[in-house]
Amino acid sequence: MVKGKHYKMKPAAVIGSVAILFLFLVYILFNHSNSPGQSRSQGSPNTDLANNKVEGAPESFVTLKMIMPGDQSSRMGDFVENELNERLKKDLNMNLELTYIPWSNYQQKLELALSTGEDYDLFWYGAPFVSVYSTKGYIQPLDELLDQYGQDLIQHIPDENFKQNRIDGKLWAIPSQAFTSAGKFSSVMVRQDLLEKVGMTDIKTISDLEQFYQSMHAIDPSYYGYLETDRGHELLWRELTDRNYSSLDERMLFMVDEDSGEMLSYVESDLFKKVAQLRESWVNKGIIDKNLVGNPAAKIDQENAGKLLFRVGAVSRAMENLQTARNADPNARLREYYLATAKPKYITTPSNEAFMITSASKNPERAMMFMNWILHSKENYNFIIYGVEGKDYELENGKIKQLTNDQLMYEWMWRNKDYFIAPASVEDDIIDDMLKNDENSRISKLFGFHFNEAPVKNEIAQVMAVYKEKFEPINFGLASYNQYYEDALAALKKAGFDIVFAELKKQFSEFKLQARSGEDNPS
Repeated sequence: MVKGKHYKMKPAAVIGSVAILFLFLVYILFNHSNSPGQSRSQGSPNTDLANNKVEGAPESFVTLKMIMPGDQSSRMGDFVENELNERLKKDLNMNLELTYIPWSNYQQKLELALSTGEDYDLFWYGAPFVSVYSTKGYIQPLDELLDQYGQDLIQHIPDENFKQNRIDGKLWAIPSQAFTSAGKFSSVMVRQDLLEKVGMTDIKTISDLEQFYQSMHAIDPSYYGYLETDRGHELLWRELTDRNYSSLDERMLFMVDEDSGEMLSYVESDLFKKVAQLRESWVNKGIIDKNLVGNPAAKIDQENAGKLLFRVGAVSRAMENLQTARNADPNARLREYYLATAKPKYITTPSNEAFMITSASKNPERAMMFMNWILHSKENYNFIIYGVEGKDYELENGKIKQLTNDQLMYEWMWRNKDYFIAPASVEDDIIDDMLKNDENSRISKLFGFHFNEAPVKNEIAQVMAVYKEKFEPINFGLASYNQYYEDALAALKKAGFDIVFAELKKQFSEFKLQARSGEDNPS
């Protein structure tokens, strides 16, 4: 109220002012109303954009926050900011906000974000981490969300793929890839062009790999041999033992005998000794570069620079990594091989790719809608993976010809049998290898098993701390097995290894009994 003079308004003026005020309040309320319980980020679309939503799109606008591994390409940043988010506003009334974490410390930074409850909605990781993260409370069950918002996911992803992510009757992750998967991480991917350069045609044995390195290194010592030392044991197992084993998970403590169905301690086996001693010899020969072993970022940089001779395969890695290899060397060709080809390949998980919705998510419904949107149509699938037709890619004789070297959404994360299109740059024999990979494969004894770590979570934490300190140098080939193994094993036992192993065997026995019961009494 203004002090001093008082102004007397005429009745008509009063009525006009009230009408104007009423219309103004209606305008404010109309433009700022939100549905209860829904978030609205700054920069929400205006009324014109809202009116352009497709029929059935949610009423409230949200920003979906997703974590991705690797480094965002320049085109991906531009694509998300413009074409993708324009489409997502129209179809789902949402904006996608991506946070990329470099591969070299993805797990560490991801788990920091999850454990501190940061408000991310969605993230990717490998299937073995689903049970770990559900036990730790990092993720939420998805059954109701999938039933309500995931009908296209259900249609295009086989039911058995979902079963692998069910724990105690609840679904905890979306198995986004639905493609061939037998023997994943038990093959070797090589630079085929360099293999032929030294007069070789294929890889059949460990000795072949050693010869490839030695011959190529004699021509150009800037090339290095083997990328992984924290993985790849199953590649070597194919030759180093007559038995058929599958690793429980990526921590390399336990394995299952596919012939007997018995759960075994890998770190106490003669096979562990053979692998460790082989890698020790590879360090001495230079195949494993000791200067790169503890530096994942440097190893990836070397691969990006085209200096990698071979690494662990992943069924379709020769196709997936070809673009990276040709960025460094336009003549690069890749090929995957299995050692001991007469041995069977096992399917432990039909999809190693898992998308999880965080417990802290503010928009779990929209996260499920977004995943469903990707598989809703071939148009959506091609759009988010390959970009804009005519700008980022074009179809050439039924194959995808990319017009940019920048990656968009990782194709391997969402590769689907119903929508897959072969890249024009990849030779037909590589595609044939991949498509025929699961022929004559077998289902692993581990299929569908999840180790509930909760009863021994303290022991596992202590065991893994000891493993990292004592066993990793041995497994990497940096520390002598003969000199350091006994001390390392004693420390592992002291940390509670036997308690963990006993609990694992108990749960696995119960799992096998339930599986047999299901076979005897099919529903």
